[in-house]
Amino acid sequence: MRQPLKNWFTEPGAYVLVDGQFGSTGKGLMAGYIADLFVRDDGMAFNYVTTNAGPNSGHTAYFRTATPNSVQSGNPVDDHLEKIVTQQLPIAGVFATKYGYPVPMVLNAGAIIDEEILNREHSQYGGKLYVHPCAALIDQVHAVLDKQTTAQIASTGKGVGPAMAQKLMRLDMDCVASKKYLPVLPPGRDSWDNLWDWGTDRVFVETAQGYSLGINSSRFYPYTTSRECTVMQAIADARIPAQMVRKVVATYRTYPIRVGNTQGSSGGCYPDQEETSWEALRLKPELTTVTGRIRRVFTWSRVQFRESIAANRPDAIFLNFMNYIGRSADQADFIEQVVDDYQKVMGRFPEDLLIGHGRRSSDVVVYNV
Repeated sequence: MRQPLKNWFTEPGAYVLVDGQFGSTGKGLMAGYIADLFVRDDGMAFNYVTTNAGPNSGHTAYFRTATPNSVQSGNPVDDHLEKIVTQQLPIAGVFATKYGYPVPMVLNAGAIIDEEILNREHSQYGGKLYVHPCAALIDQVHAVLDKQTTAQIASTGKGVGPAMAQKLMRLDMDCVASKKYLPVLPPGRDSWDNLWDWGTDRVFVETAQGYSLGINSSRFYPYTTSRECTVMQAIADARIPAQMVRKVVATYRTYPIRVGNTQGSSGGCYPDQEETSWEALRLKPELTTVTGRIRRVFTWSRVQFRESIAANRPDAIFLNFMNYIGRSADQADFIEQVVDDYQKVMGRFPEDLLIGHGRRSSDVVVYNV
């Protein structure tokens, strides 16, 4: 089997992880996989990890800790899996810290911060944390204001939209991180406005939420989040020049989901897609990481896939929850269709096609296109 993500982190620049659907495709799993691949054995393959995350999205990964039994038996199945769940900290940064390589984690200017959640996560996982002074801060008023959107469009109700709106009003400094966090720069840097050294820096960018939830989505507005969820938004939030994007991996799931409804709907789907149910799929219902609601589940959309490929132009594809498709022949047909659609948009095959069958990094395999 060839080496996955072969040309990643080989030169200075930005390497971006993005979601191609409605979120919850396994970005946490892929971030942990990348950390396992490039940090666990080789040290700091990337020297920064940055994110624009907010408390309205959660990322889950499983950190593998070898036990005496697994070392003696040589069987990784016996390893202990520690569940890592974050809403603010980047998963790859947490993994790197746990491996003994504390890569600086930068919550960039696009991040939206719930102080209680961030402080709890940092206390739990540690690491070198740096907060951009213009990251938005959430307070209790924002959460109260967000209740209306929770009722009408089934948002997470975490106060993210109102916090961003207050930041955009620019009437005071109470709404940004410099009010509460001392804006300490990473060592050797003298300006937040020119943070990256493109002669040396290899920056891993973790993007929150999913492409189709972008606020400028004409198909789904107002049933969207409060910003765009693309590669370009992610690097703009981190003030990374477009020319410095080296590689992009986009994550997808075989049966896309949307957050569960409340009094109102969380939104519709694509014209070639229909809503199904966990019962119909004979699967255990999934709950959203942030709200704990039962996720709505949909069939695959080729339209969604092609649109997100065109918007993000990923080099690598991660197809997750392949275990939700039963027969191996059906899995092969599905993969062939996905590769064909990618090729029609991009004019070439993906550099890497990764397949996910479970929750661990070891459940991710390389598919030879």
